[in-house]
Amino acid sequence: MFGFGKKVKKLEGTDVLIIKTEEAANRNFYQVAFPSMYANDIVSMLKKLERSSFNKPEYLGEIGGFRMVTHLEAMMDITVMDEADMEGHPVQIQDFANILLRRLEALEERGVLGDNEDIAFIMGELTMLRDGSFIPQA
Repeated sequence: MFGFGKKVKKLEGTDVLIIKTEEAANRNFYQVAFPSMYANDIVSMLKKLERSSFNKPEYLGEIGGFRMVTHLEAMMDITVMDEADMEGHPVQIQDFANILLRRLEALEERGVLGDNEDIAFIMGELTMLRDGSFIPQA
């Protein structure tokens, strides 16, 4: 952590995770944005997925093998300087969760995932993120 002085957590801010991917066709990284007040839960869940044996391209597609490289906290404004560059646009957590969940649901339907408690927990969390029950919609 850089010494930017005393960190003041602004609950009304937005956090952004920069997630690097290994084999993504259209992106080298994702910026995933979410409300700061839910940061601990979201980052914890994504860390669990990152460390899991399911963090591979054969399970998560082009996001497989991802790693979180930077967590920007409690930002009040995000300005995209190059509108034409997809990587410049933060992806909302609901959309990112949907990408991951669709892939995992397809594997589950084919019986690839088996009966794993960790992946069941992660899929439950992703479902709540996608559907908006994890983060109340304003």
